[in-house]
Amino acid sequence: MIVVLVLLLIGLLGLVFGADLLVRGGGQLALALRVPALVVGLTIVAFGTSTPELFVSVNAALNASSDMALANVNGSNVANIALVLGLAALVRPLTVDRRLIRREIPVYMGLQVGVLGLAWDGTLSRIDGGLLVLGGVLYNLWLLIDVQRQRGIVEVEEVEKEEDTSPWMHVGFLVGGLFVLAVGAHLFVTNAEVLALHFGLSERFVGITVLALGTSAPEMATAVVSAQRGEVDLAIGNSIGSNILNIAMVLGLTSIISPIVIHDPSAYKDLGVACLVGVVMVPMVLRDRVLSRTEGGLMALSYVIYLFMSGGSTGG
Repeated sequence: MIVVLVLLLIGLLGLVFGADLLVRGGGQLALALRVPALVVGLTIVAFGTSTPELFVSVNAALNASSDMALANVNGSNVANIALVLGLAALVRPLTVDRRLIRREIPVYMGLQVGVLGLAWDGTLSRIDGGLLVLGGVLYNLWLLIDVQRQRGIVEVEEVEKEEDTSPWMHVGFLVGGLFVLAVGAHLFVTNAEVLALHFGLSERFVGITVLALGTSAPEMATAVVSAQRGEVDLAIGNSIGSNILNIAMVLGLTSIISPIVIHDPSAYKDLGVACLVGVVMVPMVLRDRVLSRTEGGLMALSYVIYLFMSGGSTGG
């Protein structure tokens, strides 16, 4: 058990260090390419930090643990909004880009509600998975088209530019950060799961807590470091972008590889909560386009309450 705890700590250190590299590389690459930092957060960084969810969900589905696969994505999406953005806002109030209000938040909410509808019959089939992936592809095409319109509009003041560095150095930071995050997430998830199962927690509870927190750890580390470094667009873009990818690509690809059958009715409660946190976030954002420290604290507290009310009874 001591070895498990040591590896868990190494995983956490890897997540923090990898997030710092990722934010540093992503922010500077955005300036070098004259692409908004928000776009980098929604694409490259979001793809990288969603890798743990994909790995865990596909592995769970292939091992006939459908409830854990779905619970992992549901739990991660709740954590990415309530906990990740909440903690980031506690570090630094988050000013929300208008493009998020116009494009990403509606897309995220549409996909989240769509999953609830597709899963209503008790199964996410290969056809359902194909529809989710198609939605993800169409969203990314829309994003790429918008990027072409936004190129060259970035103000240098958005990110503190480092002098005498080439774009390849920023790519190196970005790739290095993604690699360290992937290794850190793997160590964290694997050993956290061992600890949770050792204490006899249920499969669904492990999915929405240990695995969800573990696979959301890259988003959490990236968002907090981003906020601390003043990269607010990366922080918000990464969280919302990761949720979109979790639904469209992670759940979609997992369902295509192995249809997800819902055995635990509590999964619908988790899907409902994932929709609810998005609904609650929208008025906060629309009010003055800022997530304050108070709102961040309330969001983080709501996540703790959600975990407490979910329960951790033993059994399958």
